[in-house]
Parts: sequence; structure tokens; C-alpha cells
Amino acid sequence: AMRRVVNLFGASAYLGEAAVARPELIDRLVFGRGIPTPETIERTVREEVEGTADPEDPDDFVGALRRAKGHVVMEVGLADLAGEIESRTVTQTLSALADVTLRHATRFALREKRLPDGGLALLGMGKLGGRELGYGSDLDIFFVYDEAVASGEEGDVEERLIRAAQRVLFLLSVPHGAGPGYELDTRLRPSGNQGLLVVSLAAFARYHEGEARDWERQALVKARFCAGDAAVGERALAIAHAAAYEKGAPPADKLHHVRLRMERELAGERHVPSRARYDLKLGRGGLVDIEFAVQWLQMKYGRDPRVRTTETEVGIASLEACGYLDPHHAAVFRDAYRVLRQIELRLRVHHGTGSQWLEEGAPGLGP
Repeated sequence: AMRRVVNLFGASAYLGEAAVARPELIDRLVFGRGIPTPETIERTVREEVEGTADPEDPDDFVGALRRAKGHVVMEVGLADLAGEIESRTVTQTLSALADVTLRHATRFALREKRLPDGGLALLGMGKLGGRELGYGSDLDIFFVYDEAVASGEEGDVEERLIRAAQRVLFLLSVPHGAGPGYELDTRLRPSGNQGLLVVSLAAFARYHEGEARDWERQALVKARFCAGDAAVGERALAIAHAAAYEKGAPPADKLHHVRLRMERELAGERHVPSRARYDLKLGRGGLVDIEFAVQWLQMKYGRDPRVRTTETEVGIASLEACGYLDPHHAAVFRDAYRVLRQIELRLRVHHGTGSQWLEEGAPGLGP
């Protein structure tokens, strides 16, 4: 147990700082319960919520969510640093934790606003949608509601649904002494930053039947139901899949142009003799290159339901199995994706930041 403590503080600023701030997490070092599963994560969150002084009190509820998150992240991080789990298991487990947290927060917000459990669905996008969350990853989310529910209730249910959605965001992100929450990103909602946080199924369908841009259709490849009303989520995903897969892929040169702009304007890479800096995600040959290529192929061959998946590695395997991706290229994508994702996770658990840069000559980096 002492060796685990020493290894933790020597290898991870992220987990070490969490343990210093909340000493009870040290129990996870000494009495670790193993690698969390979706079932044990659900139990951990439920036990924390039910064990609070007042489960209906927002501050107590948020504290319970944060304590549960701290426990699970500590257990995942310890197993990760010990080499007991692969990077894909890390990201899938952290994504399962986010899903459970989102389900509890959505139920709490709807109950608080005196709204029925049915009618509102929360969709995950990006890394959340792909079950590819890392340590400290943002959550890309937006909400879809069934207008039949809104019109069938007394009062302005649509306005209350919007307030409930805003409450979910608050519960997930508000600062709390029990530990950090999640940073939220709603830019991938329909029509981006200017779009509605909560959109009706009818408006969602109209938008993607008409004015949606290619990058928005591509983003829907990663759309996944996470919380709320599963029936509404299923209907929303049917709309998303029609937009993403049944209209074909955008022209390859247009997608390549977008990718080059990201590399040039967002990556922040530099290559100088003294110290080069590489962006693992947005830089040349980074994770986004693999993700864009896989998503473009999924859109091109998307009428085949076998290639419809939000998970990049599953997408690579499906495209190869269906004959749409050369086995050699599939192997290159798969190996490179795993290596880059592993490095990204190590950077984040080591430094305790959202850094995706790898710098030559940085402390702790071998020659």
C-alpha cells in the first residue's frame, strides 16, 4: 500500500492533488476495490446520494456527485498508472461515470422543476458520445424534447424544460468543496453557439433536413443518448443518423480544407531546433486526422448500418470488416490511435491539466 502511495504522488499531479485536497481518497490506495464497472459506478453514485443529509438539497446532491466522481476517478487512475488496464478501458469507464452522473443530475433537475420524467433526452457528442472521455475532458451535450409532452401539459412546459436543462448544466459544473465537476461544451448543439440548448424533435429534424452544414452532419456521427427519456433519445438519434449517414459524405477536399485550418489556426504547434511542440489532438498526424478519416468513411458508406458507431476503434474495425477500409490502413489507424490516446491520457493524469501538447526536452520525457 505504501508503494502505491509513493507511486501516486510521484506519477500523477492530477491524482496527488486530489488526494491532498480530500484525504479520504487515500482509502482508495489502501483498500482499492478494483477496476470500476458501470454497475459499481451506479452503486457508488447511488450510495453517495442516498447517504447525504438531505438528498433533495441541491448542495448536498452536488457534493454526493463530486465525492462519487472522486472515488471512481481515483480507482481508474490507480489502475491506469499501474498498467492494469488499457487506455480504451480507461476512457470507457470515465465515460460510464459521466453517463451515470448525467442520469442522476437530469432526474434531480426534472423533479426540482416539477416536470415528468418523460419527454426530455440528453444527447452526448464528441468524446462523450464516443465513450472516449479522458481525465478532465469536457462534456459535449445538448437536449431534445418531445413537443407532444410540452403541448399536453398545463403551463409553459417548454420554458420549464429549458430551465431544467440549465439546471443540469449547473449541477454538473458548479464549484464545490467536495471536488471538481465537469466543464461543459454545448457548441456542438444544432447551429452551434447561437443555437438553442433545448430543441424540439420537430425543430431538430427541420434543421438537419435543410440548413445543417457538413461539419454539423459529421458531428452527429458521435451522437449518443446518455440520459433522460430513452424513447425521445431513440427518435432524436433516428434524425441524427439520417442526417449523418443517408446524405453521403461531404466532398473530401472540403473536409481536408477544414482539417488544414484546424491544424494551422488551432494546433499551436511549433517546430524549431531547440524545442519542438506537437499537438496530439489537432496537430499534423494527430488524433483528429484519424477521427476525421474514419468519420468521413462512415458517412460515405453509412447506408450500411454495420458502420454506424460512435466509437472510433469500433468504426475502424467495422469499416475493415465490411471491406471499406484496407486492412493495412486499418492497422495503421488502430495502432496510431491507441498510442496517441495513451500518451494523451498519460499527459493529463501526470500534469493534472487538459494539456494535449508534447514538447521535446520537457521534464520527465525521455530522449
